[in-house]
Amino acid sequence: MEIPRPSVVSLFTCGMGLDIGFEKAGFSTRYANDITRFACETIRTNKPDVSCDEGDITDIASAEILKRASLRRGQVDVIIGGPPCQSFSTAGRRRGFNDKRGFALLQYLRIINDLRPNFFVFENVPGIVSAAKKHVSFYDRMTDSSKITKAQKYGSLFEEVIAEFHKISGYKIEWRLLNAADYGVPQKRKRFILIGSKSTDPSLVFTEIENSARFADPKNADKLGKKLWKTLKDALEGLDDTEKEQVNFPRWGKYLKHIPPGGCWVDLPTRLKKIAMGGAADSSDPRKKGKQGGRRGFYRRLSWNAPAPTLVTSPTQLGSCICHPDEDRPLTVKEYSRIQGFPDSWNFVGSTSQKYRMIGEAVPVELAKTIAAAIKKHM
Repeated sequence: MEIPRPSVVSLFTCGMGLDIGFEKAGFSTRYANDITRFACETIRTNKPDVSCDEGDITDIASAEILKRASLRRGQVDVIIGGPPCQSFSTAGRRRGFNDKRGFALLQYLRIINDLRPNFFVFENVPGIVSAAKKHVSFYDRMTDSSKITKAQKYGSLFEEVIAEFHKISGYKIEWRLLNAADYGVPQKRKRFILIGSKSTDPSLVFTEIENSARFADPKNADKLGKKLWKTLKDALEGLDDTEKEQVNFPRWGKYLKHIPPGGCWVDLPTRLKKIAMGGAADSSDPRKKGKQGGRRGFYRRLSWNAPAPTLVTSPTQLGSCICHPDEDRPLTVKEYSRIQGFPDSWNFVGSTSQKYRMIGEAVPVELAKTIAAAIKKHM
């Protein structure tokens, strides 16, 4: 008699990167939800047997999820999901629970409390750890830190997030920041991972995960006895990408011809730097001068011999440019997908920009598989 695969309820599923990793580790996605039509069409196209709800999770009752998954309360093995992260991202204004996208986290917690899974996995951007309840600009922090209120302090919102997880009775929780590159992903991508369990100490799961990290930064790999991080060349080797589906850079893309592989705006000719950088160039404002950081994402060209940087939801944003190593173009959808670990046969449905978004928001498949395998071992 065939033993059923452990069950997964997937929330905020998007392109299914987390789900594919769990399925590679022997799990079965029984239910998926996303608010966007293009993500749900992608799920239905690639996984027609998965029960998929399109819509705002706020409007979906927990009982309906169990019904669609053909499970009862307490029968769900794992709930996985990454509620929208823009409210906690360092790239935004970090409004947290004051933003509807931050409120989505509370809905995630509601469903965990109602379904009572054995485990749950919550993933998000690393910036959630330092998120403050009240936004204050970087330059104001640098000018006079003594004026920063308790609500404006780094981590004040994160304390509330963790407190919300602790309100779910009967679960132990642990969290870590994991770098996908350490797990064989050709991308330097850090993610916040929180694991909760009602039957196992999740710190044991994280020990299993961390012991599975077989790759390391080339600077330390020999000393640690690990393999070198995988590179962009490793990721794209043998890729058949005849369609070359991509977006194009805006007018500022003309400056990329001056950037060598692995370079960025600092490699521009001196006469072009201020013109190309515009308002992002160094300033005479005494609050900002010399405090703007490296801004190494501007006019960034990738290197064949290093992992890709974190893939974002669009490769054509000036501050997080993702340019091909040799050609003056962004990476294609297929190249993006390869780096994240999606199967070459995976069919993303939607516009080109929507496809980039699904891939950019995904958890790299190999990292997800490592997390899933560690959980399965402790079930």
